[in-house]
Amino acid sequence: MVRTQRVQRSHIIDGAYQLIINEGFKKFHARNIAKHIACSTQPIYREFANLAELKSVLTNRIIVKYQDFIEDQEPKSLQALSTAITNYATDYPDEFHRFFLQDSETIQLVKQVTSDVFSTIQPEKCNPVFFDFFWQYCIGKAALAINDANHTDDLEEDRLFQFSFES
Repeated sequence: MVRTQRVQRSHIIDGAYQLIINEGFKKFHARNIAKHIACSTQPIYREFANLAELKSVLTNRIIVKYQDFIEDQEPKSLQALSTAITNYATDYPDEFHRFFLQDSETIQLVKQVTSDVFSTIQPEKCNPVFFDFFWQYCIGKAALAINDANHTDDLEEDRLFQFSFES
């Protein structure tokens, strides 16, 4: 009897992540993941109760990576936090595009991580309206940066933004 190789959980996670990066969430189905990692769907459902659980693992992986990245940047001002978000996007453009701009679940979790940092930097401005404005600005700036669309490191808008929030 031929012994088959057992597909490891980490291999499934890495394959699903790469599938999302390459083709987006529209292709996030067990058959596509299995095809991507060259196995049947059986190992996927042996390791994960359902695709929602696998997606949750992937989302958590992104959140931890983003959180660590932001902490390593040590932003002390809102401008530094904005720059850190843009740096993350330019360092991981495909990941940023797929998870931060296309997946509503990840967007909300990343937004919460950013909100936590925002509130430690500017506790007196910890207001949902201020933060939502900041969040939209940062995501837009980062999206422009990964698409090389009119992005420079020293935008006039940054100075205006910094003045309006920190004065």
